[in-house]
Amino acid sequence: MLRISFILFFLFCQNFFLSQSIKEFSTKDSIQAKIFANNLIFNGKKDNNYTKLADGYLLLSRFSDDDKVVPYLDSTIMVAAKLNNLQYLSKSYTYKGNYYYLNGDYSKSLDNYLEARKVSDKNSKNYNLINFNIGLLKLELENYDEALNLFLNYKVFLEKNNLSDHSNYVRCLYALAYTYSKRKEIETSNQYLKLGFQKNEKNKNERMYSNLLLISGINEFFAGNFPKSLSILSEVSEIINKNSFDSQNLALSEYYSGKCLMKLNNDRFLKKFETVDSIIIKTKDATSELRDVYPILIDYYKNLHNKDKQLFYIERLLAVDSILYKKNNSLSNAINKKYDTPLLLKEKERLIEDLSSKNSKLFWLLGIGSILVIVLLFLYTQNRNKAKLYKKKADLLLTESESQVISIEKADLDIPEIIDTEKEKTKLKLSDEKLKQLSLKLQEFENGNSFLNKNMSLDILSKELNTNRAYLSRSVNELKGKNFSQYLNELRINYIIEELKTNTQLQKYTIASIADQAGYNNSESFTNAFRKITGTLPSYFIKALDKKDVNN
Repeated sequence: MLRISFILFFLFCQNFFLSQSIKEFSTKDSIQAKIFANNLIFNGKKDNNYTKLADGYLLLSRFSDDDKVVPYLDSTIMVAAKLNNLQYLSKSYTYKGNYYYLNGDYSKSLDNYLEARKVSDKNSKNYNLINFNIGLLKLELENYDEALNLFLNYKVFLEKNNLSDHSNYVRCLYALAYTYSKRKEIETSNQYLKLGFQKNEKNKNERMYSNLLLISGINEFFAGNFPKSLSILSEVSEIINKNSFDSQNLALSEYYSGKCLMKLNNDRFLKKFETVDSIIIKTKDATSELRDVYPILIDYYKNLHNKDKQLFYIERLLAVDSILYKKNNSLSNAINKKYDTPLLLKEKERLIEDLSSKNSKLFWLLGIGSILVIVLLFLYTQNRNKAKLYKKKADLLLTESESQVISIEKADLDIPEIIDTEKEKTKLKLSDEKLKQLSLKLQEFENGNSFLNKNMSLDILSKELNTNRAYLSRSVNELKGKNFSQYLNELRINYIIEELKTNTQLQKYTIASIADQAGYNNSESFTNAFRKITGTLPSYFIKALDKKDVNN
């Protein structure tokens, strides 16, 4: 739940790292920011100025589309490594951690935070901020003790550096109050809330006021003060609705309001829980805590013998369980407290049979569902077998030499080379001397890694080697036993395989970033070429390398 509340905190924290020229851009200046960033990169490459390059890639990561963020950050990391600039490395890994955190990939987020912490000064703001961010991850995973320790350390750091009047200090107090509330240590939670309210008086932050007030209302519920809790939570919901604040905090407020009404035997709890349901379905975001509304609603309508509503909320619960599972596998144990998935599916089938006289469409739903299950099982089996083959090929690839990897038949790469055969017949056969000269030039082409040029083609290379297209094509066929497209792809794939084997840093990059390093314009072309040449996928090969490194 805190993930939504701290998004602004993450974005705020990114800014204090950047140079003043980059700070000047706001989210409304995305076009100007991209132009400025591309100019930095252009001038950086022209002048061999790695600092400009790092700033340019870093700025582009903030203003680019979602799928380009990580590749730009990977480029920043590569430049920072050449500069041996720990600050830029720390920035880039932190931003990657933030990106994965906000997208719900907590495992990758934690990996990048740990990389950032390795290269950060233990007394720096960034080091302590990273620890706080890791605490938020721990909180998402319900590791309350570990999260609490990180939050307390961050609080001490802020106090030692005379930052206790800063807005970040209030956010830290909020995190502590929330964590102690989750641990049911209400008295301690209330102490941090009291201090948080006092500090927020200076900042006058209404969003933070509503956040602190929300925890206060929840604490009153746990203390058994249901009317008081209901009054506080009503104010929270009003503030959130009025200012369009976080919908997830609204869901939490309505959830505990509903629980208070249940304790007071007031049927208005149904409206509160329906609001929670609508927010979850709209945002496609849920927590194991909010999930509890569905078993309550299912039992309520079961007691009323309302099978339509019962079925409706079973469907909703299955959808929410799916959201929770995709969000984080570690939460999968928490989604089966009262209604685990197999029992829910059986209950769904029984209800469909009972309601068949009212709605024949439910029979069709069951039939289609069964077909989907069979199709999914078939696809699962196919993918599992394919995955085993890819894994086997990846393990084999670790022990193969470069010459073994490149020994592919011509037909294996489905990229035909277009040659005018009639004109070719009129060409004289290449002399041994001509072949020898081109062989030496091709060797220079390979040794200089010129094949990594993304624009490389038969026409471009023939001009660089001072020959014509037909001569070069025939030379490659005679000298290499394959057409130019196959030759170029095999050089690139063999290069990146050796790089991955020796460069553990490269193994941490995304497939898109690795494709860029291998000379490909996109990850799809790279993945297809890698699979056709090696029989496996880049991701499986990287996993095999990682496993080998761990075993060594």
